[in-house]
Amino acid sequence: MKKIIPVFYSEYGRYINRFRAMPSFIDGLKPVERRVLLSLYKEGRKKAVKSATIVGHCLGHLHPHGDQSLYGTLVNIVNQGYAKGEGNWGSPGLEDAPPAAELEPEPIYLPSPIPIGLIGHGVITGISFYRTLIPKYKLSDLSKRLLWILHGKKKKEEIIIQPNSHDCTVSEAEPGEFQKILTTGIGSINYTPHGKLESKNIRIQGRAPNSSFNILVNDQEKLDINLIDNSSSQIDILVEPKKKSTNLQNLATTVWQEYLIKKLNFNCLFCDNEGNVEAYGIDNILAYNYNLWKYSVQLKNIDDFNKLSNRKVELMIVQIIRYIFEQYKSNTVEEIITHFKELKKNTDISIEIDIFDVDNDIWKKEIKQILEQDIIDICNKRTIKNLVETVIDIQKVEKELLSAKSLIDNCEKNCLDFITELSKGTA
Repeated sequence: MKKIIPVFYSEYGRYINRFRAMPSFIDGLKPVERRVLLSLYKEGRKKAVKSATIVGHCLGHLHPHGDQSLYGTLVNIVNQGYAKGEGNWGSPGLEDAPPAAELEPEPIYLPSPIPIGLIGHGVITGISFYRTLIPKYKLSDLSKRLLWILHGKKKKEEIIIQPNSHDCTVSEAEPGEFQKILTTGIGSINYTPHGKLESKNIRIQGRAPNSSFNILVNDQEKLDINLIDNSSSQIDILVEPKKKSTNLQNLATTVWQEYLIKKLNFNCLFCDNEGNVEAYGIDNILAYNYNLWKYSVQLKNIDDFNKLSNRKVELMIVQIIRYIFEQYKSNTVEEIITHFKELKKNTDISIEIDIFDVDNDIWKKEIKQILEQDIIDICNKRTIKNLVETVIDIQKVEKELLSAKSLIDNCEKNCLDFITELSKGTA
């Protein structure tokens, strides 16, 4: 048992890391986040639907656990701006208001030019056999950093980006911490919530990630203050001194330094596809995700080209069938095949098509022989009337093929151009 238990415990740990608690080293998403985003794409892409519809789809098709984690994840996705929500999605304040209330194969990666999980504000947390804390960034900032990585680090001045917080000012605990997080995944950042002094009060307009106002609430009497919560979608808390003689500047300094400012020690741990957890710098995640996305784009381009190529072949087969029909007045598939066999005896009936070799990144020519089965397949797919009346515009398909081929040849440039647009905030 002493030998067996550690093995089982280790396997269980890898399972929890990969399928429950830790963000992926590819896109920075936890499995439940990826499942909810996929369900949003399938069910809520074209019109607003109830949250229960998204949760129900995810629970029924992808998520082998309970619905509570799905609702919580959906709320976070809406609040991060990944999806638009209508109605009550919760609100921050002294006490956060809560929101309204056979499995298919799931993807291990949602193709995106920038890791989805790193985009937004605040932090990513995960606790299992490990504790991870990862900052989120603005999309444009992540794109700028990626461009610096891709264009050659020696050719350009380094672009240092800082974590994003919509209601806090972030600063380095020590010089160079922003860069350390980017390169090693480890670093310390101070979060100072926004706020201001007013004529008789202090207004708190932010809260550091992974923090609450509980201690401040409990210490109201000690500080001789009243807290008034005016928060709705954004934090808005009034600190009202009980004594008119209170020095607001000194009080604000005490409130911020003792209760609001928080130092976060980031340790960017991600989970690979085998369930193993390792520390990665943000740069590593950006570069790996980009290369995988570029490869996905290229595969999509190739698939689109192949569909057009197949369309061209099909139209040429229709031409052959139409020729036989008009020449011999054939009315059945059997008669068409008989005449096709006669044609094949005297004529080489073949089509030259282009094939892109992904492994070697080159184009190749391939000769496709038109076979009896090709004729049968087209005849079975279409009626005689359709075969006769189909508009055959091979020139149009040829133009579309040239355009599709250009996308394949210029994939790397087009991907870089798209990242450039993202960095400008125009894509």
